[in-house]
Order: sequence, then structure tokens, then C-alpha cells
Amino acid sequence: MLTSDPTLLLDELLATSIADFDVPFDVYQRAVARYEALGNWLAGHWGHDPADGLIYPQGSIRLGTMVAPVTDDAQYDVDLVCRRDIPKESTTQKELKADVGGGVALFVASGPEGDPRQHEGKRCWTLDYPGEPFHMDVLPAVPDLEAAPNGILLTDRELVRWQQSNPVDFATWFYAQMEREFAERRAILAKQMVVEDVPAWYVKTTLQRSVQALKRHRDIHFADTPEDRPASIIITTLAARAYPGTGSLYEVLLAVMARMPGLVERRDGVWWVANPVQPKENFADRWRRKPDSDERFFSWMAHAQADFAEIGEERGLDRVLGKVAKSFGEGPARRAATKFGVELRDARDARRLGMAAGSGTLGALATKATRPVRRHTFHGNTPERP
Repeated sequence: MLTSDPTLLLDELLATSIADFDVPFDVYQRAVARYEALGNWLAGHWGHDPADGLIYPQGSIRLGTMVAPVTDDAQYDVDLVCRRDIPKESTTQKELKADVGGGVALFVASGPEGDPRQHEGKRCWTLDYPGEPFHMDVLPAVPDLEAAPNGILLTDRELVRWQQSNPVDFATWFYAQMEREFAERRAILAKQMVVEDVPAWYVKTTLQRSVQALKRHRDIHFADTPEDRPASIIITTLAARAYPGTGSLYEVLLAVMARMPGLVERRDGVWWVANPVQPKENFADRWRRKPDSDERFFSWMAHAQADFAEIGEERGLDRVLGKVAKSFGEGPARRAATKFGVELRDARDARRLGMAAGSGTLGALATKATRPVRRHTFHGNTPERP
């Protein structure tokens, strides 16, 4: 429904555009079913204790911040941890990876639903599902007894050193940052849907949407050099720290971007983005091994701030959508235009559409401070009169 409030209208436009590159709920459900099937099978394969072959999601699928790939031929990444509850002293990184790979191979041979294909990566095992828009990366791990109960140790790319991680506690921290808004939005959805319990994946806070917006902008900005993209964990961590806790989607997005660069620390000449649940871990540690990573990050942040600021500065839906296309791509902007075009057409036919005086933002006529709008297309051209 159209609104006469320019801020709400801009928020609705942004939310519609971001939702376009969100993972569809049916795809999410199938991905969950696939990794649950893998986890259940491995639990039985490795013994009577289900924890001995524990499979759980990490990263964006756990945080509700997945975004569709920019190119049509790419896929959603579903990142999984496969934790083998064995002491690290009892195995090597190479043996651990082979152990997990062997279990995954037997799962594939059992003929599970979706008919997956297994491929080996440097640190993980990948399961491709023909016909599905996603693949699953299975990362071997063992418990980190120094960070019990949820800390884990991962293999590095050279299968030499153990790497600390804790995706479970990180997710708990991330959701705690937006706890109040998440609860409020969940309650509103429950009332609208007339249900007692709304699945967490249905709920999208302004923090989650802001992270998705930034990741999409990053993917477009670094489309020609994807290897130079800032890591999603850095974007997510800084955005969660910068999250103001209140405000419209657009206000939160601008506030987050304004604060993020200043939250990157400089410690003894080294750039730091500390893991909030494991402060000794530096998410920006790779910057030391890859020259100019810091410059690329701060340069991209400046571009993102400028591009998103322009969205709010434009006047008229056509021009706003043009700026949305610059930040999110033509597809999301075009489909948002289609949705708003139907609504705008209906309002115009009823002589209810106007442009707020002084702001130039389109909205439903509600006061005398609006003037009728001429019929127009979404390409900025006014059709000739018949």
C-alpha cells in the first residue's frame, strides 16, 4: 500500500529491492532439508552419539543475511561446519579432512534426495545439487577445549595450522545486537499471520537488511575483481557494532555506513576487526598478507556511502530507482519498479497520487500539500497525449 510519508515510501522501496536478492524461502527450506539429511546420516555413520558427527550452519544462512549472486550462473553458498568430537591431538588437519570427506562420500553413495555430487576444495568438501540454485560447503572441525562449549578448530588452507572459530556464539552475539527490533518485528508478523510462532527466517530487521544491502553493493563494486572483496564477516561484524538500534531502514543503513570505518582499529601498525566472541581473533588478519586490502575496503566504504546517500537525495521515483539500480543492480530495481508501477497506476487512476510539496517524493495524496502527478513511465519519459 502506498504511503504519504516519504521516509516510509523510501523504506518500502529499499526493502522491496533488497528482498529481491534475498534467498527465497522455498530455496532456504530445501537447503535446510539437505544439510539436515547430511547431518543425520553422518551421525549414524560415526556412532551412536549424534554429537560425534554434528553438522550445523554458519555464516549468512545462520544470520539471515544471504544474498543472491550477482551473475545468473552463480549459486548461493550454504556454509556448514562438520564437527568431529575428537581431540585435536588424535588427528592431523589432513587426516581430519580425509575423515570428513570419506563420510560425505558414503553419504553421496547412499543415494540421498537431490542426488548430490561431491567436490574437494582447499579447506572443505562441496556438495553440488543438480537443478538447485545452491551448493553446500562442508568445513571439517574439532572442538576447541579452550573455548568450550561452542569453540571449534578449523584447518587452514595448507592443512598445517589450526584456526579458531565460533560461529554459534557469533550468531548469538549478532542476534543480541538487534534483540529488541527482532522481537518487535516477530510479534507484528505473528499478529498479521495469525500464528503463535513465526520462523526466525521470516523476520528481517533493519540490521539484517543493511548487511544484505552492503554485501550486494560490494559484490557489484568488485564484480571484475571478486578476489579483492572485503570479507562478509568483516562487513557483518562492523555493521552489527555500528547498528544504532532504532530508526527506519534507510536511516539505519546510513548510520551503519557512517560508523563502520571508524570501528576498524589500528593496533601496533596492524588493522584489527576483532571477533566479538573471541577477541584474540582478528578478522582483518588477511589484510597483512594481501597488500592494499585496507585501501580497497575504505575506498569501497566511501563509494557505498556516496551511492546510498544519493538514493535519498533524488526526487521522483524514476530517479530514485536509477540510483537503486546503481547500488543493487538492474534486476532488483526493475522488479521493484514493476511492483510500485502497479500501485502507482492504481493510485493515479483514482486521482490519489501526488508529489509531496517541497520534497518531490512520490506518495499517496493525503493533504492539501500535494499536487497531481502527470502520467509517466519508469524511464523518465512522459507519454505523448493521444
